[in-house]
Amino acid sequence: MEYLFLLIANFAGISKVIAMKNSGKVCPGEYNSVRINTFRSILCCIVSVVAFYIAGAKTESSGWWIWLISGVSNAVMMFLWVTCTQRIGLIYLETFAIIGSTAIPMIIAPLLYEGETVSLLQWFGVLCLLIAVIVLSLKPKVSNGTPTKVKENKKGNIIVIIYVLLLILSYVGTSVSQKLYPTLIGQEYTAYFNLMTFIVVLFCFSLVLISGKIFKKKTLLPENVSKNKKLFLYVFIAAVMIYVYQYFSTLAAGMLPSAIFYPLIKGISMLLTVLCDVLIYKQKMTKNTLIGLLFVFTAIILINI
Repeated sequence: MEYLFLLIANFAGISKVIAMKNSGKVCPGEYNSVRINTFRSILCCIVSVVAFYIAGAKTESSGWWIWLISGVSNAVMMFLWVTCTQRIGLIYLETFAIIGSTAIPMIIAPLLYEGETVSLLQWFGVLCLLIAVIVLSLKPKVSNGTPTKVKENKKGNIIVIIYVLLLILSYVGTSVSQKLYPTLIGQEYTAYFNLMTFIVVLFCFSLVLISGKIFKKKTLLPENVSKNKKLFLYVFIAAVMIYVYQYFSTLAAGMLPSAIFYPLIKGISMLLTVLCDVLIYKQKMTKNTLIGLLFVFTAIILINI
């Protein structure tokens, strides 16, 4: 059953990736990302409330700090993901995400979960992930004329580096809290965990949006929204798929050990991302991409031996 949950989570994950990337292309820019994610968070909260009451879920106050970390981390991740996809390629970005969502959580897993260990082969797997990042960073390849093109100026490159580092940290927070909550509190509280996570996400984005309205006189709606009717469809699809991904991956995280859960969910995600990038966004498979992916899948094999 846990592997079925993983499969559902991954297909929901690639669906939200496509919707989030398309919404970023329709309305590019950092503050547009805040606007889009605010309305996406409202929809996520509505879906969470409906799922919570349909499931007849229970509440539990003792794990409040876990869903607080989850909510803040998800808010940062959602903002930076949309922003970064406008600057760098999807495969390149997802490889950095593996460091935050797989490598670092695995390193700290023995400290968080009693009885969990990381073998020598799994450490070599983590090393392969780091090598993959280095290979892919040597010459990032993106399509000319797309919003994901890396800025050539020095200031732009520094901003991208800062965004990527913060994105890695946000993935650490989302991944660790996702497994920590069902392990410490119980799987029967998964719906409550997701509800509180998205409430915190909505609070974070709403605070930024309202502050911008009051102090910077910025509009609440994305720029040129009237000319981009597809944006509402992308936001709706992303909201539903984000909840489905969060719910089923949290269930799987509570059933599988860290050494299997983290690399497997990102391994399938990486494969779907490559197919998405090539088939939908017409990205070319470069030599560095192929070598980097080879190291990624080698890492997954080593980690799961």
